[in-house]
Parts: sequence; structure tokens; C-alpha cells
Amino acid sequence: MRIALKAVLVFLGILVFIAALALARCFFIFSRKKRAYCISYMLHIFNKILAWVLGIRVKLSKEAQDLQGKGIFFVINHFSYIDGIVAGSIFPFVFIGKTELKNWPLLGIMIQLSETVFVDRVNILNIKYELEKVTFLLNNNVNVILFPEGTSSDGKAAIPFKSSFFAAPLQSGCKIVPLTIKYRKINNLEINDYNKDLVYWYGDMEFFSHFIGVLGLRSIEVELKVNPLLQVRDVQGETLSVKRKYVSDLSQEIIRSQLD
Repeated sequence: MRIALKAVLVFLGILVFIAALALARCFFIFSRKKRAYCISYMLHIFNKILAWVLGIRVKLSKEAQDLQGKGIFFVINHFSYIDGIVAGSIFPFVFIGKTELKNWPLLGIMIQLSETVFVDRVNILNIKYELEKVTFLLNNNVNVILFPEGTSSDGKAAIPFKSSFFAAPLQSGCKIVPLTIKYRKINNLEINDYNKDLVYWYGDMEFFSHFIGVLGLRSIEVELKVNPLLQVRDVQGETLSVKRKYVSDLSQEIIRSQLD
């Protein structure tokens, strides 16, 4: 009964959200920046509701810091599709995601309408266009989130951060905020090697069967750590390539230091 009720609520929520996104895109058809800004907050509200439906409880840990100004470039480690729901329930932003997401049934429509910046891993020549889109969003006060590992993992193996998209905040001059996500409990039981795959989603796991399992959970407790922001004006380096690699490595070091 729990699974059926949650499934209906999620399905109806996605349909309503798709309709709302379509209306927003029509209303702001002549203003790309206003459209993106509005949709980032619509996503924030949707993720708050989705987190409530799924029984996700987020413990937010952060230091007092100024997160005002231009759009913020969030960077986060990646265990599961749930990561985006957790972070999105706390902050408004648009996603940088892989092109394959477009092909997901129903969800693909929602993701495409949500101002997602898609990464084409096959045609790397598109990176210049993709970076321009991210820089545009940041320059117009729209937050963006990146999963720099490029894929989710079980957390055992360290996946090196990909540095390409760190060029966007460097070009924009915006703040970079590393986020560390840690799953603490599932159904009030401490997460361990035996139950972690109930929420972790990685490798060849099939999405819909895994999500049905998530719907059956009573609660998921997550800690989201907001690490000290990085000021890009302080970054040293002769070239953009050197600077983005430095910022990428530093973000990785900060995020992973909180996982130990």
C-alpha cells in the first residue's frame, strides 16, 4: 500500500510539474534568464515535495558564509539519483546532466523542460557550447549544480573529478560551493554494506526497479555538508586549463575530506 500510494503521488506530481514547466516556458518565452531563474525555484519546490513523499530527512550542516551575488556553482559527490533530490530540496538550481537522461520515459520530458544543461559525451566538440550555457546561467543569478565524477558510485572507489565545467565559474567569477552528501540511516538503521544499495544507485542497476524499492522505504536520513566556498578570484594559474584543474582538485579534496 505504501509503495502504491507513493507511486501515485510521484506520478501525479511529475505530470503537474511538467505542465507547470511548460506554462513557465511559454510565459517567459522571450526572456531566457527569467525563465531559467523561475524554473530553478520551481525545481526547488518540486524537490522539497518529492523529498517529503519519499520520507527523506536532511540534516544540513554549514558554516556562516555569504551565498549572495551571482549564481552559485555547486559541486557535489555522487552516490545516487537521490542526491539531486536532497540538494534540490535545500537549494534552487538547474542541473548539468548527461544527454542519456533525455531518453528516460516521462522523466526525460521533465528534465528537458527544466533548463538542464546536457553533456554530450560522444561529441566532445559541444563542450564549448555547453560551457557557454552554464556561464550564461551563472552570470544571470541562476545556480547550477555539477556532479564532477560524471557517474554515481558505491563510494568505495574514488572517481577523479572531471575538470571541464569548472571553466564556467572561473569565466563567470562566481562562487564555487562544494557540497558533501552522506547517507546516514535507512528505515532508522545505520547504513552499511548490506543495506546501502537500497539508496545507492550505480553501475548497471536498473532505475525503475530500484526506484520502486525506494518507494517502499519508510525513511532515509541524509547529511548534507555545505563546505566553505571557494572564491575564484583567488585562484592562481597562467591558463584557464591550469586554473580549472586546480579548482577541480581542490573541490575534490574538500568534499572527500568530509566523507572520512
